[in-house]
Amino acid sequence: MATRRPDTRDAAYRPPAPLDRDRVDALFDEALDRGDGWRDWLTSACDDPAVRAEVAALMQAHERADGMLDGAPLGAWTREPDDRLTTVGAYRIVRELGRGGMGTVYLAERDDGHFARTVAVKVLRRGLDAEDVVRRFLAERQILATLQHPNIARLLDGGVADDGRPYFVMEYVDGEPIDRWCDARRLPVRERLRLIRDVARAVHAAHRALVVHRDLKPSNIMVTAAGEVKLMDFGIAKLLDPHAEPEPLTRTGLRVMTPEYAAPEQVRGDPVTTATDVYGLGLVMYELLTGHRPQRPRDRSLREIERAVCETDPLRPSAAVLRDARDAGTPPPAALAVQRHTTPSRLARALRGDLDRMVARALHKSPDRRYPSAEGVALDIERHLEGRPVAARSDSVAYRMRKFVSRHRWSVAAAAAFVVLLSVYAATVTVQASRVRRALGQALLEAEKAEQVTDFTLALFEAVDGDAAARGGLTVRELLARGAARAERLDAQPAAQSQMLDVVGRVHQRLGDYAAAAPYLERALSLRRRTFGRQHEATAESMYHLAVLQAARGRYASSESLYREALEVQRALHGDGHPRVARTLDGLGMLLQDRGDYAGAERLTREALAARRAHYGPVHPDVATSLQHLASQLQLQGRLAAAERPIVEALAMRRRLFGASHADVASAMTALGLLRTREGRLTEAESLQTAALAMRTRLQGPEHPEVAQTMGLIGALQRRQGRLVTAESTYRAGLAILRRTLGDDHPDVGHMTNGLALTLRDQGRLAEADSVQRVVLAMRRRVLGDDHPSVAMTLHQLGMLQQRRGDARAAEALLRQALAVRRTALGLTHPLTLETARELAALARVPAGATSPRP
Repeated sequence: MATRRPDTRDAAYRPPAPLDRDRVDALFDEALDRGDGWRDWLTSACDDPAVRAEVAALMQAHERADGMLDGAPLGAWTREPDDRLTTVGAYRIVRELGRGGMGTVYLAERDDGHFARTVAVKVLRRGLDAEDVVRRFLAERQILATLQHPNIARLLDGGVADDGRPYFVMEYVDGEPIDRWCDARRLPVRERLRLIRDVARAVHAAHRALVVHRDLKPSNIMVTAAGEVKLMDFGIAKLLDPHAEPEPLTRTGLRVMTPEYAAPEQVRGDPVTTATDVYGLGLVMYELLTGHRPQRPRDRSLREIERAVCETDPLRPSAAVLRDARDAGTPPPAALAVQRHTTPSRLARALRGDLDRMVARALHKSPDRRYPSAEGVALDIERHLEGRPVAARSDSVAYRMRKFVSRHRWSVAAAAAFVVLLSVYAATVTVQASRVRRALGQALLEAEKAEQVTDFTLALFEAVDGDAAARGGLTVRELLARGAARAERLDAQPAAQSQMLDVVGRVHQRLGDYAAAAPYLERALSLRRRTFGRQHEATAESMYHLAVLQAARGRYASSESLYREALEVQRALHGDGHPRVARTLDGLGMLLQDRGDYAGAERLTREALAARRAHYGPVHPDVATSLQHLASQLQLQGRLAAAERPIVEALAMRRRLFGASHADVASAMTALGLLRTREGRLTEAESLQTAALAMRTRLQGPEHPEVAQTMGLIGALQRRQGRLVTAESTYRAGLAILRRTLGDDHPDVGHMTNGLALTLRDQGRLAEADSVQRVVLAMRRRVLGDDHPSVAMTLHQLGMLQQRRGDARAAEALLRQALAVRRTALGLTHPLTLETARELAALARVPAGATSPRP
């Protein structure tokens, strides 16, 4: 039969009666006390199929968590009429895959004559037609429909079966649970971390769709034979609702959690947020790395679950792998180490330090002390794999002291009086002890540098919620001014001070305020040279950040010098294939592209691409970035056919990594659109740019600067097509967005205003075009400086406009200014320098008072 749109109002669907929750609670309590005989007792004690199935589902969840359920499937005794199916919609049932609390999952094949496909079909079980069960089943289907990510099992179809039960069709994942897959292949720690990173990114994608999984555990994460992870079972997931009320924990409330994999807020009945899934990632990471479950309640009482989950901190992973816990059903240390292709002592060393801290941060009992997002988990894993400092850190002394004081307020008060007396005595000790104390204090200050920087950043943006914001709102620049003032007070801690200055400078740069960014980044580099020396990662990072800024400012010689120095230091520290070396190569390649050395840019970009492929494999966001840059450089050399493959590959890779709808996918679409424009395939180019604009508007909102930038690309395309009135409208709409979001002096505003001026020129509105161009010239000189290539471009275009207006003298003066800037900034042989020289030569041949036919 043809599938219909699923709807609880469908004529074939009968509204279910609500469950008697008090009865479910009472029966569940009794069943817990019946031991192994609970099934027979429940069959005789309850004649309501829905209530009986709900209690059975709760019992099954608890037994599965303890590994106790090894008999017949639950459906073998809860089944009412025969539940076997032969077809569902357009799908032929092959066999049953499994049963859960709400539905039965079948392996099925498409059977409508159009195409063959193996899928998984989940059908609501017979007898489970209570209102909240159906609501949860349909909610799972709704949630899956919102999720598009290569590491999340996809929803393919849905409908209502002939007997009125809702169903949905999912991608069939032929794989194993992640823990069994890793153990069977004796996967080392680093390879396990890469899988966890992929899981974290899938969870982050769900969070971006406002979905919290709530049940992350190894059995819900499958790995295919090709090593690709797939996040499964969104049966108890929920859409985030900022207005949801907290749900106090009851026996029935345990149905949406497995105690071994529950977060403290789930057990306490507090609101569930994305931090709940961060905790779940920590639990999975702990188990995959150590072979132990970090929290194991001794029994199923609410008090014991609360003790195990909310009050007991797990053993550090590096210690857990040396603990013989066979009484808990875990293999001995030697066997666990063999499953990780190592020995117990080496495994403990691999986990000690960073991984201990990363797991501890993810598993913090307080949600606000965990990683801020699942992507934060993924990024820290990447930092660890690349040998860089991780963001996770132990709780600071100050934090631990605050918690201690809050628990022992009166005892601390008494102890404080004793400390005063003790300090009098301490003042009389030897000079040597004083030196030791000073050295220890300095060590502690430097050890907490990373926390100070984090607190500094948080303090800046928390100020938005304070009194100043209530009086009219703080701008980001006002917050940055506060941060800079705070950094100035850290002269005694140069490492922390340089990090804060670096943050302030980079934010100014992101805002387009290059002149304001420069002194902060320059000071950060100077401090790091003095504090760490030249051959240090922090110093190289400052070189890189300042190089990026100098390139944006048009200080190409300075930028190239900094890029090359950073590259030399990073190669000495890490070797040629390190990701940071590849990043710097990529940036230097883009600089050479700006300087007109397209062949040199191509060579460096290919080197960066090879390093990224060697490090990350063939599919990675950074690989896609280098492919997109390579395509740009090939286009600029006129090698349009050669540019086709890398940009198409970059677009396909980003779709595979991020799904069909993602900002990075839109970026690759715009790049492919530019190639199509250069090829003269304007209809296809317009289709790509329009689709990218729609995607960015949907993902980022209509006021996002990247939406406006895409409008600028469309405006340029429309101008090339001769649709000048439409192009003018597009440019003006994009400009309005940029001015509202970035301010009048952002370089992107100048770029789009320049496009508007050219459109006015092409319409023959030369006086208006002249006025707009002069506004652009003044702004670019003010923001970028007199010797920036963008200033030269505006001078060149203004010169050509004066020539068109018949003022040869003004045209010559402007073109000579443009030539001087281009010779200095770009060099004598750059194509743009040669272009200006040609126009000056042509102008000399035009009789006085004549106008040029050139546009």
